[in-house]
Amino acid sequence: MHGESHGRAGPAWWLMAAVFGFVLLLQLLLVAGTGTDIPFQDQWDVEGRWLYPAWREGNLHATDLLRTHNEHRIVWTYGLDLALFAANGQWDPLVQLVADGLLRAAVAAGLAGLLVRGASPAGRIWGMAGVALVFLPQLAWQNALWGFQSQVYFAVGFSVVAFALLSDAERSRGRLVGGIVAAIAAQLAMGPGLLVPVALLGLAGVRAAEGGGIDRGAWRLLGTALGLIGLAWTLHVSVPAHAALHPENTGQFFNALGRALAWPHVGQPVAAVVLNLPLVWVVLARLGGRHRAAEGEDFILLLGGWAVALSVAMAWTRGGGHEFDAGVPSRYVDFLVLVPLANSWCVVVLLREAAVRRRPAMRLLAAAWGVFLLVGWLGLSAEVMRGLVLPRMRDREAPVRLAVAFQRSDDAAVFAGQPLLLIPHPNLGAVRAVLHDPVMQGALPPSLQPGRPMGPLSRMARWLLGRQ
Repeated sequence: MHGESHGRAGPAWWLMAAVFGFVLLLQLLLVAGTGTDIPFQDQWDVEGRWLYPAWREGNLHATDLLRTHNEHRIVWTYGLDLALFAANGQWDPLVQLVADGLLRAAVAAGLAGLLVRGASPAGRIWGMAGVALVFLPQLAWQNALWGFQSQVYFAVGFSVVAFALLSDAERSRGRLVGGIVAAIAAQLAMGPGLLVPVALLGLAGVRAAEGGGIDRGAWRLLGTALGLIGLAWTLHVSVPAHAALHPENTGQFFNALGRALAWPHVGQPVAAVVLNLPLVWVVLARLGGRHRAAEGEDFILLLGGWAVALSVAMAWTRGGGHEFDAGVPSRYVDFLVLVPLANSWCVVVLLREAAVRRRPAMRLLAAAWGVFLLVGWLGLSAEVMRGLVLPRMRDREAPVRLAVAFQRSDDAAVFAGQPLLLIPHPNLGAVRAVLHDPVMQGALPPSLQPGRPMGPLSRMARWLLGRQ
């Protein structure tokens, strides 16, 4: 039976609470040390020029939340940002960053609980510690410091729920319906949600191959996947202007794909082979009938398969640009961490099932694999801390000073020679349009209207971040 229970209790809630608190604390510390309330890039266009003015003028309708953003539909991000704006009475990216921290911590805690189902007490502690480690915010700093990125957490969260329910949906019609609802929610969260049915198709194929045919459960999974693919096709959006970002040749594509699958060894695409060998081994063993699914394994295959599909999509849609020249953009990290997590789970299973005479060698190989993964994580963390986090902490208010100077002078020369991360938008006309929009007067971020009282959520966020 797929995902059969071994009679062990579920994960201790206090461990999940510990993961939640740890991830949230570290993310809030990063925001407190480096974050500002100055909107960045797409926020000016989407929030400042459309979402909030439309709402204030009474021209926003529920169907408008289906509006596309690049290749994505981000219904839940629009809804969250609008709710925060309405409750606060003004736009404040710091409030968004606190809300994003809560979302990300919840995703990490839920994922940790699912990954350690059936583990021993010691295994639960190690597993949850591993999840807490990879969800530290410095490597995903773009998502942690850009208020518009809640879409990432919604996409991951809804997809994880869908996989948890659909990996064992034959046990209950309620699980099937809940899984389908979560998968649809993921498709409305961000583009990666559209690839949820691809992972489901992969699992249906594995089940059919190992069972010598498609049984009732596999048919149900296959039908669910095909229905979701139909919806994904309807929701999919093409952006012709982004065609220039596609790889120009196979070498460029596989370089980008290798960097994504090699995370955190993003500078060594060939490392993808070593880091993904455990997951590949488990899949091949099941296809060859040499391995029977352990408890929770189908969930892991869905999680890993989805992350691999996302890596392929990243390489195809962005592999021709310059983003992958030196590594992987940090906004993809919250998706890519699922690859080493799935592989780590497979390492534990392979070690547990190894023959007694082979266990010493397997332990040595597992330890070497884990050290290799940890070294990559430490190296990438050190690089980000030296190159971005620490410099930003030394002058956290630089984006505020520049934005306020531009607001007062209306002179683009304010940003001349400044690093890209200190320039709020490539087209300063978008910034100027928001700053001078009469509809947004009185509702701009606190730093851009210092003479006005802050909204209640703004005061609460600053108290929480130690900004009072």
